[in-house]
Order: sequence, then C-alpha cells, then structure tokens
Amino acid sequence: MSELSEPTKVRYFASCLFKSEVEIESHLTSKFKIFDELTPNFNPLISYYEKEMGDQLERKIFIFDQIRERDFLIDAKIWAQNLEKNTSVQGSRILNIDMGYIAKEQVLLATGKPYSHRIYLNQGVFAELVYTYSDKTFKSLPWTYPDYQHPEKIAFFNKFRP
Repeated sequence: MSELSEPTKVRYFASCLFKSEVEIESHLTSKFKIFDELTPNFNPLISYYEKEMGDQLERKIFIFDQIRERDFLIDAKIWAQNLEKNTSVQGSRILNIDMGYIAKEQVLLATGKPYSHRIYLNQGVFAELVYTYSDKTFKSLPWTYPDYQHPEKIAFFNKFRP
C-alpha cells in the first residue's frame, strides 16, 4: 500500500502571448518575481490568436523565482484569467497568459477547458499534462501543442527542472 505524502514543490511559469506594446513584465511582477525568460523562435500558433488579438503579437515564457506548492496552480490560473479580462480592450484580449508549473516528473498547464487528457482540479481549473520526464529530458505527448514540441522549448524547460 502506498503512503500518502505531500508532493514536492514546483517552479511556476507563464507562457504569454501579447501585443507588442503591452508591458507584460509589469503585470507579471505585480504577483511574481521573474527569474528568467525565453523569447521562442518557433511560434506556430500565433496566427490562431491573431483573429481575436490582432497582429504584431509576441510570445515570451517567464520562469518565476519562487518554488511553490502544486495546488497554487488554481490561484495562478484564476489570477491570469482575471488579468486577461481586466486588460481587454472592447471585449478583445490584448494578452493571453498560460500558467503552468515544472515538476521533477512533468510539466503541466492550467486550462479552463475539459478534455480527455485533462484532470479537473477545482474552481473550473483543469490540469493538462504537457511533458513527462524520462531518460534525462522532458518528452512531449500526442496532445502536446506543436510549439511545446519544439526542441528549443523542451531544452528551456529542462534547464529549470527543480
């Protein structure tokens, strides 16, 4: 029989898509201390968001300094969703924030949409498994978004594995 125990703490991140004129760092630092960031070269899904957010979009991934409990993912998702709503212009978002965390064994994203590979957490928030860790690297899964399958992003997340 397995013994119930507290899981290890994790490192949080935000994958942000935003209009080039948005001061994304100032929004994030109101809640988190930024440790590092990546501006990915590979962004296949930007055109999907241009319909709602317009063109001249940028993507950055921000890694946060503080190691936290895993259940903070719910609060992080709600905070990000509220920020997206509060910064909207005429009902259209100017930023999209995907909150997630990096654990030793996996990388998760928070989402509000149910699907077969997403696990319900609480308060309308689901967890999506993006990567599993084996053979000294994170590995994508059949449902992992194309931009997260790129070697550049996998190497970046490997660098911050706690």
